[in-house]
Amino acid sequence: VIHVALYTVEHRTLNQLLDTLKQDSYLAPPKDITLWLEISPKKQQKGGFKLCSFGVASQPLFNLENSHQTNQICAKQTYYEKTGTVEQLGGDPIQVTQNIPHDGQTQAQHLTMEVKCLVWVRVLMNLVYQFIDKEIESRGAPPFKIPQFHFVDAALAVEHSGRQRVFLLEEVIRGPHSLEGPFKKYMNNVSAEPLQQSDVDDEEHGLFLAFSQHVQYFKTKKMVFVSDYQVVSCMLYISF
Repeated sequence: VIHVALYTVEHRTLNQLLDTLKQDSYLAPPKDITLWLEISPKKQQKGGFKLCSFGVASQPLFNLENSHQTNQICAKQTYYEKTGTVEQLGGDPIQVTQNIPHDGQTQAQHLTMEVKCLVWVRVLMNLVYQFIDKEIESRGAPPFKIPQFHFVDAALAVEHSGRQRVFLLEEVIRGPHSLEGPFKKYMNNVSAEPLQQSDVDDEEHGLFLAFSQHVQYFKTKKMVFVSDYQVVSCMLYISF
């Protein structure tokens, strides 16, 4: 059981971001909630630089579109690797590597940067759909279905006492009647071409995300675009 102060990551428009460029916080006022997380190493999943634990909150945290309200959450922390030697009973010593979450202060620094990036990439994706809506208004609807993507909702959680751990909480991506689908990588950092897919729908999703990069690059006057899309296919949500 972990008692935390929860700071939901707010949604912003581009104008709001530009008007408040000097402000460091993109977080809503805190509220107290309780978390139950599976934080044992055997239950955690590991990414390139974050550990992932699943669990539940004492109340629903996010207003999810196209989905039912749920208390389920995904909690992430940055980590470092620690290698040590373990003596085997009657055998040679072996090296064991542990994944250790950073302390609260370091965690806050890392995850606050994640929050800033999340706020900005949401805005970049909104620019794409605003561009599409404007084109549909002047040219009419296209003869195909436009994929609907959005970045996951998230919040920053700070433990009230004890080790004062810090977590980045994200919605668990689920359909109304299905479990979370597999992650698919559609774009690579080193190429503007979508990665080849085995499914026709996935090919179309990759082309759309490549198109979105061009729109973002154009609308920001060649300043920025989202370079590495990873998508949960069942709901067309983008994981950050």
